[in-house]
Amino acid sequence: MAYEVMFTRSAERSLAALPRKARLRIEAALAGYAVDPQRRRDVRKVRGCPADRPRYRLRVGVYRATFRIIQDRLVVCVVAVGKKEGFE
Repeated sequence: MAYEVMFTRSAERSLAALPRKARLRIEAALAGYAVDPQRRRDVRKVRGCPADRPRYRLRVGVYRATFRIIQDRLVVCVVAVGKKEGFE
């Protein structure tokens, strides 16, 4: 079953500030992940997050997107988007 991709307000602003080509690549990668989350692609678990609310990182070229997975609502909630340098 496919998940829905949602953005927090700050992640939405960060995504809008990126160049159009990068925005499209990130959106496509997130949509691909939401369709089939079992195929991990370039997704890694973020270290140092609480075990009850883990975060994951998706790599798209020099950009990163951090997100949480809400299993009971089938939602991928994107928390942050940005370049690799200084990204958290």
